[in-house]
Amino acid sequence: MTESTAAAVPERQRRTVRVCDTLAAVPPQSWAPVAARAGLYSSHAWLTLVEQETEGLCRYLLVHDDAGLAGALPVYLTADEPNPYYDPRSVFRAAVPGRGGRYCVAGSRSGYSNELLLADRLGEAGRRATAALLLDELALLAREEEQQHAFLLYLNERGLRQVAGAAEGLAPVLGYSGDAWLDVPGEGFGDYLAALTSSRRWTVRKELRGFAAEGLRTVRTDPRERLDLVVEFARRGNEKYGIVEDGAALRTRFERQCAAFGEQGVLFEARRGRTVLGVALCYRWEDRLHLRMAGFDPAVPARAYAYFNVVIYESLRYCYETGLRGVHLGTGSHDAKGGRGARIGPLASVALPAAGADGADPAAPTARAGVRRYWRQQSARRPQLFDEEQWRPWLGD
Repeated sequence: MTESTAAAVPERQRRTVRVCDTLAAVPPQSWAPVAARAGLYSSHAWLTLVEQETEGLCRYLLVHDDAGLAGALPVYLTADEPNPYYDPRSVFRAAVPGRGGRYCVAGSRSGYSNELLLADRLGEAGRRATAALLLDELALLAREEEQQHAFLLYLNERGLRQVAGAAEGLAPVLGYSGDAWLDVPGEGFGDYLAALTSSRRWTVRKELRGFAAEGLRTVRTDPRERLDLVVEFARRGNEKYGIVEDGAALRTRFERQCAAFGEQGVLFEARRGRTVLGVALCYRWEDRLHLRMAGFDPAVPARAYAYFNVVIYESLRYCYETGLRGVHLGTGSHDAKGGRGARIGPLASVALPAAGADGADPAAPTARAGVRRYWRQQSARRPQLFDEEQWRPWLGD
């Protein structure tokens, strides 16, 4: 554990920066206030699971002030990333590894929703100061590890604002997939339908009928008792996206998740009779349901609309019944999710130069311009899916 001090900061607070190599050094009750707004994938429980699966070094940057923990950022130094989408080269084509062939990745290595973790109690000046300290410490850590950059991947809109406000000259690279959130309107599924446009309402009803016409129904089960199913359909889902992972490793991952979250997990199964043809694994966290994994038998006909019935419509019913505010549907298929009422937020990645590095941009300018152009076209075609205020700062002129 290392420690440094920043004495001259706004709000007359003395802020101290510590670096720990395990999250076990931070009590969950201390972590909770800085992660309160960030969701499941920045929680102490989830990041503990990530640490257990990390083949490399873990570092946790912690900023304390007079009132306790004010900010935090997990950092991972890994050479082998099993998920290719978390390999910095998937976003920054010119990314190069540092010492030991490792890359420096800041923020959770799973979940595709990342931000600096700042305590709600901080005022605006305190948030800026704490964010700046976290990024300065990250740049120093990258230099110590002989890295050219530290990569903050899949920053959500709040994370983008935090980083842009604390570090100058960083050009985010937008992803081609946005972050989908589906809020729960009213008191029941009928209110969800009523909130849709007439054309979307017609689509949803058609998909509900198609699911029933194929003899399918959705059953809720405890994933702790259905691990074989979870692993099998997760493997199929991974194959669809080109991710190859050992079955034993997958089982260990989901066993740990189920043990960590217990009754907060729910498995939605699409069944025809007793045959399971697809599943969606979700976890409750705070006031939201988070979709973690979905997989379906390719033999299920497209006219059954199994994905939408299980992942979206059953999730909404569950939220209404349990009093949750909505579903985090995550990345991928944003157009289809938006067509069922989800709102799409930006996700972007940033390459922070190591302290003293020349700051060469590892992203091709043409690629950056191309993805901005894509999102401008998307928002012009379906403006109802996008919050203009969230997107405007990142789309350029």
